Amino acid sequence: MNNSAVLQLARRLRRGGGPADRRTWWLSAATVALAVTVALLTLGVNLALADRGDRTAWLRPAAASNPVATQVTSTTYLDEKPVTVIRLASDRPRAALPAPPGMNAFPRAGTTWVSPALADRLADLPAKVQPFGKVSGRIGTEGLTGPDQLVAVVGTTTGDPTLHGAGWSLVSYPGDFSPPTPIAGFAGTPAGGDSTIAQYVALGKVATVLLLVPVLTLVGAAARLGAGRRAQRLATLRLAGASRRQLAGLTVLEADAPALVGGLAGIVASWSTLPLLAQVPVDGSRLAVGQLWPGITGTVLVLLGALVFTAASALLPLSRILRNPLAITAEHTARFPIWWRILAAVAAFGAFFVVTRDKGADLAAVIVVFAVVFAVFGAIGPVVLRLWGAWQVHHGHRTGNAGAMIAGRRLQADPRSGWRAISGLVLACFVAGFLALFAPAGNQVVYGVADRLDIAVTQSQTAPALTTARAALRDAGVEPRVSAGDGSGATIFASTGEGETRSVMVQLPHDPAAQQRARAAIQRAFPATPMATGADVTARDAVYGKDFRRSSLVVLGLSFLMAAASTGIVAAAAVLDRRRTYRRLWQAGVPLRVLDRARVAESVGPAVLCAALGMAAGAFVALPITKGEGALAGGGLLQLAATAAAGVAGLCVALRGSRGLLHKTASA
Repeated sequence: MNNSAVLQLARRLRRGGGPADRRTWWLSAATVALAVTVALLTLGVNLALADRGDRTAWLRPAAASNPVATQVTSTTYLDEKPVTVIRLASDRPRAALPAPPGMNAFPRAGTTWVSPALADRLADLPAKVQPFGKVSGRIGTEGLTGPDQLVAVVGTTTGDPTLHGAGWSLVSYPGDFSPPTPIAGFAGTPAGGDSTIAQYVALGKVATVLLLVPVLTLVGAAARLGAGRRAQRLATLRLAGASRRQLAGLTVLEADAPALVGGLAGIVASWSTLPLLAQVPVDGSRLAVGQLWPGITGTVLVLLGALVFTAASALLPLSRILRNPLAITAEHTARFPIWWRILAAVAAFGAFFVVTRDKGADLAAVIVVFAVVFAVFGAIGPVVLRLWGAWQVHHGHRTGNAGAMIAGRRLQADPRSGWRAISGLVLACFVAGFLALFAPAGNQVVYGVADRLDIAVTQSQTAPALTTARAALRDAGVEPRVSAGDGSGATIFASTGEGETRSVMVQLPHDPAAQQRARAAIQRAFPATPMATGADVTARDAVYGKDFRRSSLVVLGLSFLMAAASTGIVAAAAVLDRRRTYRRLWQAGVPLRVLDRARVAESVGPAVLCAALGMAAGAFVALPITKGEGALAGGGLLQLAATAAAGVAGLCVALRGSRGLLHKTASA
């Protein structure tokens, strides 16, 4: 049978489906559009987080054997927000020196360049409370992680005391301080695994896993929309003489046509969403739109991935069609192997348990096995549904419930189809169970006192530092309430490596204006020295917790958006796909209300069971990642309850919305 004859017959069979096939086509396109949108946004966020690590490298100087300048990095606070201060000095001509990122030249001694966000904050401060002196210019975006980052570059002389000595370090935030470092350029040092940037990159990877599996499930569901009708057409073509290659080509063409349209729509949707996503703060600063754009290469790869996965999902049933096309046309039940699915689930959970038991396990390995456990739900879910279907048949036969018997028979005959209807909801419940054990700490002050400024000093520096602090406060017109501390306050994690760390404690006045004068005076008197109040440390430590909760809500929201879309689309497509079965049952005398009850019984009961199992599995997987410290607090329990209620309610709405389509299709 030549290609033109096959195409002509395929078009006739396609047109024979009428409006139902056209609805399925557009449903498939809409499903892929949503999946591609989420995939592109997820990729963009991961690239943006990685880009942040590259952009902050110059803040962590790398020692050079042939230096041209000296750099010191320190961190101070302004309005409870960290400000990174870079001090640079060189005795060479400025024309021969490299320019810091975001600047057009090496700074002159006595000049200060600040980020736009810091410039806006300093603009409202009087000259007496300016912590860095007069601002000479602004740093461009090339040297910043985002539009809200606070950075100051101070040009100084080689005789500046801050450029000599051991320098400070901070265990809690390793990149905050660096000792005087001879540099040849501003390539800097990559962020370490214990840095804040690394924590956000890891958070992005976990979020990617939590969203990638639902995305692939959604794309797979799109490829299987109208699978029954497609199998009938392909079996007819096979019986008419079409070759394996011709059937494979038609399958790919039929599945990828709506996927291509949906993928292009998803690209446009992701573009339009980027400005909104860029407003979400991450580690205290928003992301730039350009950082979130995955580029042409990333966009094309996501689109090609969606097309390839759609084609692969559509080709999976083709072997049965080629092997026995008569069984397809006669609507015989396909075999459903169970044991390999159970073994895959056991192996996945076993591998996860083994890897997470090792406290020194690589994060990438943990994420990989976590992704495998998450993905294995697609294999074990249909097994649970088949067992549930057997129970429904027994229960329906014993109670005389025709709807339950029809639903149970359907689940036994095709549990994979039933799983596709609820898989999005179950995966969303897995995400909710996983996130429920993560409860970042609140905003209580742990180190230091909220209105007391602690200055880190060595034991030998304590006495002269007390004198310097009192003199600076008197010059600023502030009563010098200064005392020596044991170093256990807000600067408890500061160290020079030269003797024991102590602290100078400055009790700040209650008047905001006097407090600003006091802090500015102390910052000028102790440059490049760790200093913070308990409120500064608490506010900074709370940023990651807030970001985690926000990202959890975003991931959970996107999971439910995909679950709702998958549930609604699959529910409508299932009616269209089974229209011949429904029509035959209705013609045999089965009332439409019984058919509708059968649809509800086929979905709601399995959804509740699998959702509970999904939540339990998510909590089980989260437990070793939290090192056994996770616990279901009130917020976690509320999140689980809301997730289950919203999921079941969404499923009922989807079934209710497709009831009219059922009545129209069955009685047509």
